[in-house]
Amino acid sequence: GWQGLIAYGCHSLVLVVDANSAQTLQVLERHKASVVKVRCTCVNVGYVYFPLKVLDLKLQSLTLGKIIVWDVATGTARCEIQEHSKPIQDMQWLWNQDASRDLLLAVHPPNYIVLWNADTGTKLWKKSYAENILSFSFDPFEPSHLALLTSEGIVFISDFSPSKAPASSGKKVYISSPHSSPSHNKLAAATGAKKALDKVKILISNEKPSAESVTLNDCLQLSYLPSKRNYMLLLYPREILILDLEVNQTVGVIAIERTGVPFIQVIPCFQRDGLFCLHENGCITLRVRRSSCSITATPNEEPDPDPVQELVYDLRSQCDAIRVTKTVRPFSMVCCPVNENSAALIVSDGRVMIWELKSSISGRNVRNSSSCASPLYSPVSFCGIPVGAFQNKLPDLSLDNMIGQGASAGEELRNSFLQEVHLKFLLTGLLSGLPLPPFAIRMCPPLTTKNIKQYEPILAVVQTCSNSDILADVLHVFPSDHRGIEWISLTGFISFATSTPNNLGLVRNELQLVDLPTG
Repeated sequence: GWQGLIAYGCHSLVLVVDANSAQTLQVLERHKASVVKVRCTCVNVGYVYFPLKVLDLKLQSLTLGKIIVWDVATGTARCEIQEHSKPIQDMQWLWNQDASRDLLLAVHPPNYIVLWNADTGTKLWKKSYAENILSFSFDPFEPSHLALLTSEGIVFISDFSPSKAPASSGKKVYISSPHSSPSHNKLAAATGAKKALDKVKILISNEKPSAESVTLNDCLQLSYLPSKRNYMLLLYPREILILDLEVNQTVGVIAIERTGVPFIQVIPCFQRDGLFCLHENGCITLRVRRSSCSITATPNEEPDPDPVQELVYDLRSQCDAIRVTKTVRPFSMVCCPVNENSAALIVSDGRVMIWELKSSISGRNVRNSSSCASPLYSPVSFCGIPVGAFQNKLPDLSLDNMIGQGASAGEELRNSFLQEVHLKFLLTGLLSGLPLPPFAIRMCPPLTTKNIKQYEPILAVVQTCSNSDILADVLHVFPSDHRGIEWISLTGFISFATSTPNNLGLVRNELQLVDLPTG
């Protein structure tokens, strides 16, 4: 949220974490089933007196869909909303209007969108469509434009209004999946980005393609680009398609190599034309649009009579991946909506990893690079004041304060003092979750009249990991897996462990008496 807090669902709880200190501030308990979606209000920073609200969707046996509006400051539920007994597909606060700060748009399956007043729980209007709705995205440049991602295509709504339901059924376009196109398999052999773009220009059409060549089931996400008007992205597991809605054409493809790690989620930036991408191995990458790239045609190619601006996004930074197992995998990623220079990763084992972008200056002068990937430069001004040739490095306050707008070749010659910038991710916060089972918790013996003078309330947690720990201060007792612990006094306990079975099926049982003051 805009207040610098991170809210996420964990089993039947909603946790609110401070991103600066990586500490849990609030735990919201009211649910009897797992929380699967959380949405924070986009309250303006100037209106700090408005309470932060968190929306979560809870499902009970996949039949009960309920929205609960929370007041995080007090930890109380403001309102409960339920349309029917089916789970909700998607929901979003209406941040781009001034009528009310409590309007919420939700997708109720199979094909309804409902506008709610989240403060009172009142249904304002309801609209149905022909196809099943999977998700939606608002146009950040035009509040009345809304795009619905359906199982067959995309429905564009141009008359969205908080006061009344859309009158028309919208304009429907069909998208051919890049995997189903015969030419998609030839992309690896194509030379140059222009050839690759030519093969996917036919993706958008008003006519329904054949059943063999159309599917959006593997489309993970649809989103407008907040940095460019009339542009949209479609996220697939192995590519990101950039669509130009004015010409109804694909103008950019971010493809992953055959040995690369597939995408899970993408967050487009509004301060700069960049994309935060989350991969299946927990790696977060930042891709920034190339400022200028001239793709020349080969002698055997004819010039394109209808040239379209091609968008190329270069990989600028990536963080370290996590160790993915059957029980440990990345869940979701969020980006700071104010600064756009930090991201948080939620892992299935309860960890919250906060990564922050840092910039470094490689030189004072513009480099002469023959590579097509244009370098990133520092901003030419700070708070409206031009930056001089010997200006110190600007602080990393936000993304637009770290990298400047794309500079053309003429600007590079005029501004010879432009500094080339390199970006890197640093882990600045880590919130650890509970260990995976088996683990045990034991409290020390209780307080009595005899031990009241030397009593200290100590809790011992035995967890199973690569090196088994007993967290009393942190004591590494056994190299094998712990099975349990029992206190024998206020200053000592017995812990027992069992090793992994060998080829004969035999194990090594260990029993140790530990003196807590000395370790």
